[in-house]
Amino acid sequence: MRYRHFYRRRNPAIFIIICTVIVFLISVLLIDAKIRPAVYDLATLEAYAISSERVNTAVEKILSRNAPAYSELVSINYSSSNAITGITTDIMKMNLFKSQVTNAIDSEFDAMSKTEIPVSLGTASGIILFSGLGPHIGIDVGFSSSTKTDFENIFESAGINQTQHSVMLNVETTVMLSLAGRRIPKTVETSFCVAQTVIVGSVPDVMVE
Repeated sequence: MRYRHFYRRRNPAIFIIICTVIVFLISVLLIDAKIRPAVYDLATLEAYAISSERVNTAVEKILSRNAPAYSELVSINYSSSNAITGITTDIMKMNLFKSQVTNAIDSEFDAMSKTEIPVSLGTASGIILFSGLGPHIGIDVGFSSSTKTDFENIFESAGINQTQHSVMLNVETTVMLSLAGRRIPKTVETSFCVAQTVIVGSVPDVMVE
């Protein structure tokens, strides 16, 4: 009888503890449901920024080491009267350079196949005052890439009877981000000036390649 009396007196305390635990668990689940999407969105934004940086780094390395001279890519044809009759480009050298750039970009992403991106819980909360504060959650993000490159010729007036010719390399890299079981495609587009010169004389409207 004493044991039963003791158990009845302890029942309210146990009930309160159980309720407190349940409320705590529900609160945690609700907070997680609210913050988790924000954490993933922030991780995706940071991953995109990292991808852009890697693309730029890869192309700048190639340009600093193997950038072709203007005369290696472009030939200006003149008539006997020294008038410009046409401008031709070396397709083989251009394709070789494009291949070097593509391989350099893919190598950058192969080297970082998976990266842990820290996300601040304060930032994920959406409250400006807490931005950058609080503990950080490490989100593992996988990277894979596919790159397309293309040359573009841009002619701009550089003065009287002068034309600036820029050989631009347009880079489009599709980065596949693997994040929390999801695959998110992101496209990084950028352009680089590979070679440039000022042409004196009238440039033909049609450039022959």
